Amino acid sequence: MTAAMRGMKTDAPLTLLWGNADVLKERAVKQIVEAQLEEGDREFGLIRLYANEVGLDGVVAELQSGSLMAPQRVVVVRNVTALSNAEQKQLAARLKELQPGLTVVLVAAKDLDARGWGVPVAADLRKAIEANGQIVEMRAPDERSLPRWAMEEMQALGKSLRPDAAAMLCEYGGTDTDRLLRELEKLASYVGKRDEVTVEDVQAVSVRVTEADVFALMDAIGSKDAATALALLDGVVPEGADRGEFIPFLGMVARQIRLIWQARYLRQRRISPQQVSALPAEVAGHLPERHGIVDATKGNKGWLLEKFTRQAAMFSDGQLARALDRICQADLALKGGGGKLDQRTVVELLIAELCR
Repeated sequence: MTAAMRGMKTDAPLTLLWGNADVLKERAVKQIVEAQLEEGDREFGLIRLYANEVGLDGVVAELQSGSLMAPQRVVVVRNVTALSNAEQKQLAARLKELQPGLTVVLVAAKDLDARGWGVPVAADLRKAIEANGQIVEMRAPDERSLPRWAMEEMQALGKSLRPDAAAMLCEYGGTDTDRLLRELEKLASYVGKRDEVTVEDVQAVSVRVTEADVFALMDAIGSKDAATALALLDGVVPEGADRGEFIPFLGMVARQIRLIWQARYLRQRRISPQQVSALPAEVAGHLPERHGIVDATKGNKGWLLEKFTRQAAMFSDGQLARALDRICQADLALKGGGGKLDQRTVVELLIAELCR
């Protein structure tokens, strides 16, 4: 159980879950549902809605309806941030007085958390939730804390994860907590009755998505070589992979695009790779303080910055802006935000568009 979940109340009439870890949000939803409804009562008492599908009217109608079959109800509204600010303001007014026996759980979209704006709902809705319930952030640990976090998560699954195995798993899985949680569950199942998960187990079970693989794919995209990029995709995300494998890959591609854009900015300011470790204040002020190109290329990684700089020459600012927009659209499509294309087709079309 994460620190956030330990501090979460399961009897609050109103809860907003937000943050960059979807799996942790789903765990929290499950915990609230189990605390409020017996298993036999969930057929009629548990209502799941997607705000982007039913809209404000659908959400409000469910909040106002009652059921003789379920005097105690839990309404879970996912993608609540798909509602406009005006709609969220109307929803806030409806949430000020909830029916007896009604528990409402609102879930914010993960991608909005990346903008760094804090709780991603309208001010009126946030105030209504704070007045009548709780706001709980489900955030992934930072990169340095991931191995320890992975070991604690494995303990919750009834197994122990060796420190060296934890480090390898985090190297294989990157910083995407949702992916790492799935890998931990696979490993716990794989070792069976054994208590300890070793490096050999991680090597046997976990699929490695390396920066080198994405670099190669990005090199192909930067060269407008769609055929090579699509061929490399099979090595990064194997055929038959599920949505959970595509989403972290998409995050890595987005990270590459952002780093290339930062390299382009440095190139425009005539900053050489050798000068990045001591940037002028007016230049550094336009770059992210964390997880930016300075962090990514510090140490003995001058070659990496030179590669970003070469790739930056292949894109215009407009192309990079459109690339990030298309990645966002693909991310929404993978998460069920519209469209009928399968996950692989969504990603293949994205790559083809990035190669234009």
